[in-house]
Amino acid sequence: MHLHIHAKNQNSQKLLIGQACGSYAFYLYSSSLLASSSSSSQLAKDLRRLDSPTSSKLCHARVYCCCDGLFFMGIWSNPYSTLLMLWNSSTRESIILPGHPEEEYTYGTGCDSTSDDYKILGVDMNDEASDQILSLKRGSWRNIEETSVRLSDTIISDREVCLPFVHGALHWIGMSYPSRSVVSFNISDEKYGEIPLPAFEYCPAVVRMGVSVLGGRLCVYRDSIITFNL
Repeated sequence: MHLHIHAKNQNSQKLLIGQACGSYAFYLYSSSLLASSSSSSQLAKDLRRLDSPTSSKLCHARVYCCCDGLFFMGIWSNPYSTLLMLWNSSTRESIILPGHPEEEYTYGTGCDSTSDDYKILGVDMNDEASDQILSLKRGSWRNIEETSVRLSDTIISDREVCLPFVHGALHWIGMSYPSRSVVSFNISDEKYGEIPLPAFEYCPAVVRMGVSVLGGRLCVYRDSIITFNL
């Protein structure tokens, strides 16, 4: 089950819920965020089943990232037929995008205010391929020329389903041994940046570290067997 929040207006925030029924059926539901935070019975009352984003029956779907109610998704109509889609769950409009779902990539999306365009960034978690970007206006993927600021090793926790978008940039943890920093990618000028990590107390049993968004701000978390720091 996947839960994703969209829309900036708190009164209109929704949860998108995906339910897999066996191997060949997948359904999408929505519920208001206020209902989900009250009680399970209220959530059940507010739950609404959504029409499929495609004309064919869904076998599986995965939301990679979202921004302003636009969901970037991987769609499977059967185990061998896949496509990428940008879907507006409110208007039920969708756009088929080039390419196919890549399990090695983590994605992030945001609105470029300078060009009034939505862009999607894909980062290879295994660092075996170049980062890729898609502009909705252009409608095609292209490789990004990496610079020395783009730390060589990508560290993306399994807690991170997408790259957080804050102040016009997408973020993730990068490492150039032995140091780690937050890597930023500005979607307007398409340049990489580096943000030093805050000081944490030493812990020999760190399981994962990552970045997220909290209250519209970028936050860094560190999870260990003993503690969770935010």
